[in-house]
Amino acid sequence: MLTRTRWVIAAAAALIFLVPLRAEGEPNDPSTIPIPQLDFDDPTKSVVARVKFTSRTSATVERVKVSKSRAHTHIGDPPILKLGLTDVDGQVIDRINTWSPLWTYQEGSDHVGLRASGSGSFIVPFSPALSTMTITDVALGQDVLTIDLKPPLREFCLANPADPDCLEADLAVTSVTPVAPLFAVMGKPVTVTVTFAVANTGPDGPVTAVVRQDLAVGEGLTASAGTTVETSLAAGATQTLTREYTVTCDQAGAKTIDFTTSIKPKRATVIDPDPSDDTRTTRLTVDCAIPVTINIKPGSAENKVNLNGNGVVPVAVLTTTAGEYGNPVAFDAIRIDASTLRFGPPAKLLASTGAPEAHGKIHVEKSVEPDERTVDADKDAVTHYRYDVLSVGDTTACVVGRAAGLTFYGCDNVNVRD
Repeated sequence: MLTRTRWVIAAAAALIFLVPLRAEGEPNDPSTIPIPQLDFDDPTKSVVARVKFTSRTSATVERVKVSKSRAHTHIGDPPILKLGLTDVDGQVIDRINTWSPLWTYQEGSDHVGLRASGSGSFIVPFSPALSTMTITDVALGQDVLTIDLKPPLREFCLANPADPDCLEADLAVTSVTPVAPLFAVMGKPVTVTVTFAVANTGPDGPVTAVVRQDLAVGEGLTASAGTTVETSLAAGATQTLTREYTVTCDQAGAKTIDFTTSIKPKRATVIDPDPSDDTRTTRLTVDCAIPVTINIKPGSAENKVNLNGNGVVPVAVLTTTAGEYGNPVAFDAIRIDASTLRFGPPAKLLASTGAPEAHGKIHVEKSVEPDERTVDADKDAVTHYRYDVLSVGDTTACVVGRAAGLTFYGCDNVNVRD
């Protein structure tokens, strides 16, 4: 058997003289060879990865496991391969020099060579924060393989729950409540707010949990992408979180979004004993309204409203074709259900506190268009509302209602006086 000293001498000789092992353009000066990193860790557990190399730059994982044996020291190992260990945040935990299973050395000879293929075991110190191991060919400066270490760490903790590096935390999503405006107008983005609660019923904590929210958006809607957030949960703690999404109606009618919220431990060494409550899905229905054109006080360009006056405010809801006045779809005003009509400033309509149609019906007639001069051939719906729904300072008033089973919404300028 060769002593470690002879292996180190052989490795240094190969790095200097063996052409296939030296990247093109690298100097032959031995002083440029990196100094081996000394590893004085001596944990009671280790992670063992068995890897098969089919060339210097190609390898596959044969198996990975956690061993209850101590990791051997890497003191004196030459920088042939480097093992880069990262944690769940992507931060480097350690970089370890090690041998390559492709290297050969003939007893009694100074010849160092390469096998075409070969397998070897890479043993590194255990850490509950471990996430990946990347094997790099130092001379080539090329990553050969990245190994996901989380599954074997999880398997170890499932089999050894009493191990001091393993924790148990029963995580859960306890509620998901999405809230949207009363209605959304086609083509105009609105904000949907989702409030959700997550909990850790223990027994261990605090633990870092990853909470993910995915959106399944139904036809006729577009929405911003889902989100992922990390939070620390003590044993017995519940947290309420809020996220906002931008939603736009592309079609009229009732459209749906499913919000699926899930939670899981960030570290593989934290075991959730009951995953049945880790995911919760809640559906939100968005009422997508057709944009329409209205004309407040037809025939008046100023649309003055005197709050001390008597009577009602006339508002014409116009019948239009697709594209007319920029409206995306056609609208037949004479199909309006008068019982659904509400009038007022936008905020009051969104709060469902607008004024109803004063006469309880629509008046079908050919109304003046917004230019206050033109009367086209379409039959429009003239409606009436009381004044007191408006306030001094209001500059916009709107009508919302339903026609042919679909919600519609339109606004016009007003000049409100006391």
